[in-house]
Amino acid sequence: MKKISKIIALFALSALMIPSCDIVEEPYLVAIAGGNGPGPGDKVRKVLLEDYTGQKCLNCPEAAEIAHTLKTLYGEQLVLLTIHAGSYSTPDATGDFTADFRTQEGAELNSFFGFPGYPMGMVNRTEFDGFRILLKDSWEAAAAIQTDLEAQVEIIITNTYNTGTSKLDCLLETEFLKDMDGTYNICVFIVESGIISPQETEQGVNLTYEHNHVLRGSMNGTWGDVVGTDGQAISGSALTNSYSYTIPDGWNADNCSVVAFVYNTTTNEVVQAEEKDLLP
Repeated sequence: MKKISKIIALFALSALMIPSCDIVEEPYLVAIAGGNGPGPGDKVRKVLLEDYTGQKCLNCPEAAEIAHTLKTLYGEQLVLLTIHAGSYSTPDATGDFTADFRTQEGAELNSFFGFPGYPMGMVNRTEFDGFRILLKDSWEAAAAIQTDLEAQVEIIITNTYNTGTSKLDCLLETEFLKDMDGTYNICVFIVESGIISPQETEQGVNLTYEHNHVLRGSMNGTWGDVVGTDGQAISGSALTNSYSYTIPDGWNADNCSVVAFVYNTTTNEVVQAEEKDLLP
């Protein structure tokens, strides 16, 4: 495993739960060269960062920038999932915010975990300083801890996409690398990047804002299916799940990818994540 060297943290970490669209002043997180994720063939823990956001949330672009910077640092070891949910994501009938990026899965997750405001998120759905839902300023430290843990699971995604029918066939091969208690589910989501649509910002509405890693739909619901046939984590077991999905009109398959993650169904903690583009 190629170890992430370090990052310069210039944020004051905060675990305070503030039910609002908060503001954090400069200086901001700064990336340094050298941290770009695992090398080919490395079995490492890949971490899921869920960013709960909305197009009307003026501080959410700052959170997206933090997530982007962390992605630059950790490379493939960090998987981003941007979920539009809650009041900040409700579209208007007319005006700048008519686009609707909400999903049933995102709404259910937002309600289940009880987000009090945006921008907030979760890193592997694991508690950090006693909180599972984290202000954006805590993502960096939480990601550093999670990415440094030993890999317990490996996921291999194989996508076959028919550009004529827009049908996606997805094969998930999951290998447990150690015995673990509990039952494990696998979720298979589809995300899209490069969506140009208005976004509220501190400087006003940005009409050409680029939305990335946006949750667009799920291939197996909000909570997924058991891994293999029973979801048991036995070291050396190699289990498969497969799904098909038709990409709707209006989505750009060139910018879509499959995000899969395995989590403990009792604790909801994610133990491994993976991402693979629809098209090579």
